[in-house]
Amino acid sequence: MSAPDRGNLAAMKKATLTTCIALVLAAAAWAQNATPNFTGKWNIDLAKSDFGPLPPPESVVHVVEHKEPNIKIVTTQKTAQGETTNERMLTTDGKENVNKMRMGGSEQQEVKSTSKWNGTTLMTAFKVDFQGSTLDFNDSWKLSDDGKVLTILREIKSPQGDFSTTTVFNKQ
Repeated sequence: MSAPDRGNLAAMKKATLTTCIALVLAAAAWAQNATPNFTGKWNIDLAKSDFGPLPPPESVVHVVEHKEPNIKIVTTQKTAQGETTNERMLTTDGKENVNKMRMGGSEQQEVKSTSKWNGTTLMTAFKVDFQGSTLDFNDSWKLSDDGKVLTILREIKSPQGDFSTTTVFNKQ
């Protein structure tokens, strides 16, 4: 093989290697930014959750159907006051969603919320009237890399002060 042929072969190998590296980096970036899918049945892990100043529930189960941009969440929560089931329909496009919910044993009320993606975290904001006070909720839903653990950070603003809770759920 002549010297010019070896030079062309080296240039081709370098170009092929550069292309392969670019493809691998692009695939890794795409995987990191892929929208998580929350579909499944999620049971609360009470030992890993932190309820701040609130009393912990006995159990919480989320059943989620996620078909982007629509998310249906059926939540059943058991507390000392009894069992409550709520169904919410959300969209991840930042548009307002209206649902009827029962909070802490109260009567069902209309709740308006907006949800949108912040990277791979689903952010939902809503307000609730509870015992004569307005509470502002900001939820952040994050899925573990293996898709088996859902962590929900809830920041709550109330007239009595601000606090947060972290609830951890395991996929069934």
